[in-house]
Amino acid sequence: MTKYKGFVIKVFEKSGKGKRGIWYLYSSRLQDEKGVEIDKWFSHGFEKPNIKEGDYVEYTVVKDGDFDKVSEITQLKNAPAKTVSLKDTGGKSSTTQQSIHFQSARKDAIQVIGLLTTLDGLPISSAKTSAGKAKRYEEVMALVDKLTVRFYHDSESLRVLDSVADEGEADDIEIEEPVETVEESDDDE
Repeated sequence: MTKYKGFVIKVFEKSGKGKRGIWYLYSSRLQDEKGVEIDKWFSHGFEKPNIKEGDYVEYTVVKDGDFDKVSEITQLKNAPAKTVSLKDTGGKSSTTQQSIHFQSARKDAIQVIGLLTTLDGLPISSAKTSAGKAKRYEEVMALVDKLTVRFYHDSESLRVLDSVADEGEADDIEIEEPVETVEESDDDE
């Protein structure tokens, strides 16, 4: 017997038709006080539980085969302040910080492209026709998207580049000079 405490975030109802008629099976999910969804499905069996989304409860759970079945539900008073879940309706992790990172990555990508365009360092189409302008637009927008994803990933993963040398170390790097080759000419024969 195990006890779980948290906020009800979803009550599920599954129905079907059997020999005795239509049946309903109930289960629920909980979120702990820190806003993290508890990674368990809690089965209530065929009896509808007297709970609703947002209730602060304590489940007494017993093992029923491969499932955790709720044997007792206690409605708790004095619920702690509820924190915002890290899951949005799409089920993907979404926080304010990630949104800020994305906006910053987009802004930085646009600034880099602006700098490259100013310095003629951006290899894009140069045709002056309407089709050429449309092609340039597509190329620039694709590059904005690509750099945004790159910069966003870098900020989210805190990627550290091994290949970037510090300013003071740049003078210590030896640059290999190209090897001179002597070409043989056919005139010597």
